[in-house]
Amino acid sequence: MNFPSIVLIDNFNGCNLSCSICDHKNMKRPLAKMPWKYYCKVIDEIAEKNRHARVWLIFFGDPFLCDDMPGRIAYAKMKGLKDVVLNTNGLMMAKEKSKAFIDAGLDWIYVGIDAATKETYDKIRIGGDFHKVIDNVLTWQKMRHNIFVQFVECELNQHEKEQFIEDWSLHGIKVKVRPMVSWIGLVDNKSGIAPENHDPCYWFKNSISILNNGDVALCACDIHGRFVQGDIRTRTMQEVWKEYHQKQPEPCKSCGDWQFARSQYV
Repeated sequence: MNFPSIVLIDNFNGCNLSCSICDHKNMKRPLAKMPWKYYCKVIDEIAEKNRHARVWLIFFGDPFLCDDMPGRIAYAKMKGLKDVVLNTNGLMMAKEKSKAFIDAGLDWIYVGIDAATKETYDKIRIGGDFHKVIDNVLTWQKMRHNIFVQFVECELNQHEKEQFIEDWSLHGIKVKVRPMVSWIGLVDNKSGIAPENHDPCYWFKNSISILNNGDVALCACDIHGRFVQGDIRTRTMQEVWKEYHQKQPEPCKSCGDWQFARSQYV
């Protein structure tokens, strides 16, 4: 493959929660938006090389904290991109902001909730508001049916997985379930699977992850940019991606986060 089929763009790396399953609270990278010139450079190359690529406009933050996100969505759609998506914790998904995202042409949005009850939610989504997020999701659905709710399975919520699926299915909302990851060894995900027994890493094979300063991270789990593989400031995505895919980088050899791609859609 000469060009990635998935592109993750770090348009803004701020988040308003301190989730127990995430390492964002320890991030050393400065909070900042990706400069517009870098963003346009990335989108323009995708439009030229593979406009059917899945393009995530958030890598490690929440899109509702990015004040010009609707404009960024609109630019990607104007350039002809076919699969522009976002992930969010849903806390700031008020009706007015949601409408701006929908009107800009967003194809899909994924809302991380990870719990079927407030009690479990509060243990995982630290600083969130369970009932507010549910209301926001249902409000979005009334405006447009392009929404998934996500359940990241871990020790704290395993007992609620089936209830989560059942509850949201009753609302006619699609559910994504995936394993918890370690963010390349930063959080204990208790996978119990030896790295040498893993499948080929879907994310490494298919995606490129671009930080807000233009650096290219190792993969979607390299949230702090600890393993920079190049940059798109002076080079093309295609050049960087082809170069570091010629051999397996050292961090991959002991990483169990390949399981991240084992998602279940209901």
